[in-house]
Amino acid sequence: MEPRDMPAVLRLCAAQNRRDGTSYPVPLIFDLDKSSPRYGQYLPNVALALVTTVDGRVKQGHVFMRTVEAMSFGGGRDDMEFSCAHIPLALELLRCAGYDEVHTFVPHGKVEELQKVLKPQGLKRIDQRLAHFFKVL
Repeated sequence: MEPRDMPAVLRLCAAQNRRDGTSYPVPLIFDLDKSSPRYGQYLPNVALALVTTVDGRVKQGHVFMRTVEAMSFGGGRDDMEFSCAHIPLALELLRCAGYDEVHTFVPHGKVEELQKVLKPQGLKRIDQRLAHFFKVL
């Protein structure tokens, strides 16, 4: 993918959102600040961006983002409630480092308990509308 592909990718995303009733945004992919020495290059959180073309026309865009998975070890509910008070600071540090999102995966048996402390920190459960597919590289 190159910056010149972005208008086509944006049109394709808009058409997909209309077709599927979704509202997925196209993330920022390239540094478009013309005064930047990195102008036209991937932003730090973009690992890879590709387009599929047919006869020179962009037919589909693919963006592979670097994301953060939050993992917690040990402790119980009281420890988690204490730790959650620090989530905003951790999220701000990650945002400043160039990340756009964070994921945390909760065992099904702990969802009810943990969502009570995660929701107030702005973490939203999304697995009701998305299927999560995963592969260790």
